[in-house]
Amino acid sequence: MVSESVVKAMMELSALSFVLPFAMMVFWQIKYKKSVMPALTGALVFVTFGGILKSVPNMFFFQLDNPVSRFIRGNIWGYALCAGLLAGLFEETGRFVAFKLLLKQRDNRETAIAYGLGHGGIECMIVLGFSMLQNFTYAQVINAGQMEKMIGTLEDESSKEIFRELQEAIINLSVQDCIWAGVERVSAMVLQVSLSVLVFYSVKTINKTYFLAIAIVLHSFIDVFAAYNQHLTNGSLPVAALEIIILVYSMITAVFARKIYLELPRTERAGASKKDWKYARAKYKDKEGEEDGTDGTP
Repeated sequence: MVSESVVKAMMELSALSFVLPFAMMVFWQIKYKKSVMPALTGALVFVTFGGILKSVPNMFFFQLDNPVSRFIRGNIWGYALCAGLLAGLFEETGRFVAFKLLLKQRDNRETAIAYGLGHGGIECMIVLGFSMLQNFTYAQVINAGQMEKMIGTLEDESSKEIFRELQEAIINLSVQDCIWAGVERVSAMVLQVSLSVLVFYSVKTINKTYFLAIAIVLHSFIDVFAAYNQHLTNGSLPVAALEIIILVYSMITAVFARKIYLELPRTERAGASKKDWKYARAKYKDKEGEEDGTDGTP
């Protein structure tokens, strides 16, 4: 049986996973009176690059039977490095394409945040919202005593084993596990917004393309760390310790990204090209706006 407190936590966490990212996106658009297009683009790019396109190498490296996949599945470091690098490469490349092509006319710094909220928001909904909703559904089936009957109707033994493992995992879930899952998504949202700022900076400034590489490394590193810990058979970190490390890492990345963000212009400059942007070569100073109360744009 799954305790009622865990069932309640699953449902609440699932609801928050959908409501909060959406509320944050709406708040940001209303506050700065901007289009919702950057946020929608972020969501679309995550699904396309982080989901559909990444599934092709994922299938080759992790699912199909070949010498490479056998080596990766049998080697903890191989698995962690491959999983982390694929996530970093595909998602950051997707960001770069979005800012370079889909959002090329949007030069204000608020675009980077809006995009990050869309990218991280849809990830939160998919990774946590739908998974918790699925767990909630299975918990109801388990508590109704129907899970074993459902497993008994399956003919394939491997399918039966998968569902038995799922049943055991859900039964063993605690309220603390649900809370830490929520903390993980907060960390991920902070990181996704921060990385969006770095990639935006790499696209919109002259000779700063290497910030794309920085974003890929930062993204890949934390995914490698998480994947490595997840697949350790002995001595893996407790969930609380792992999530605290990831949260601290995300906050440090956010501090770095904020420094970059403050160098960027607040609004689009009509008819301006990249070469006209002084902040591309030197830090953007908004002294006029501070002195006269305006936004400091020409």
